[in-house]
Amino acid sequence: MLYAEERQREILDRVRQEGKVSVEELTEALGVSAPTIRADLGTLENRRLLRRTHGGAILPETTLYEPPYAERERARQAEKARIGAAAASRVRDHETVLLDAGTTTFEIAKCLKERVGLTVVTNSLEAAWELMDSPPGCLEIIVIGGTVHAHRRATLGPLATDFLARFHVDRVFLGVNGIEANAGYTVVDFDAAQVKRAMIACAREVVIVADSSKFGVSAFASICPLSGAQVLVTDLPPPDPLSVAMASAGLELILANE
Repeated sequence: MLYAEERQREILDRVRQEGKVSVEELTEALGVSAPTIRADLGTLENRRLLRRTHGGAILPETTLYEPPYAERERARQAEKARIGAAAASRVRDHETVLLDAGTTTFEIAKCLKERVGLTVVTNSLEAAWELMDSPPGCLEIIVIGGTVHAHRRATLGPLATDFLARFHVDRVFLGVNGIEANAGYTVVDFDAAQVKRAMIACAREVVIVADSSKFGVSAFASICPLSGAQVLVTDLPPPDPLSVAMASAGLELILANE
């Protein structure tokens, strides 16, 4: 039998993949009683991770919503690890790399620690801390200045965008909240969108890293159209019409399979 935290994580995965869940299907899938499932849904609703409905639950109905960092860190972790490894394989020794903040880009940082002669510029406090453990002399780490956003564990704001104007890098790795044919790449807040646009402006190659739960999602703030990036690293092929739009945009698709 699953522990409460494991059940709740499974419930969140299902509602994110399917958009909604029912108490009946969850009791059958997880092998527990309906009152137990309702208690789990109540706990998740109190944490603003879903919204309860009659007989089940749906995703929170807002383009501004993003789960807490710790929750995002646990969600789809295996997929993110594969995406991070596949994205990191594009990096060569002695390159300059710009690393966005996020739980998927953090997986890239974990894969870059043994590289030689890299310069990594990042606004991710988590990534900077992780990269500090690299062998002496392997990496140069530059942390982007700005206002610290605890929810994102990152630096953002006008100071961060001004800081980025000084750089020209080989490639940037960006995380997003949504990828949609018409909306392009989107995130939940304007500060993050501004910094990501500044990152794109100073990079020779733009690589989006996002798991398949982001497909078809339009968050609040636009970063750029699909054509604004050269590469997408993800875990599953996108559905139509998104795949058609990606092909039209000339986007290189890399699937991080098991």
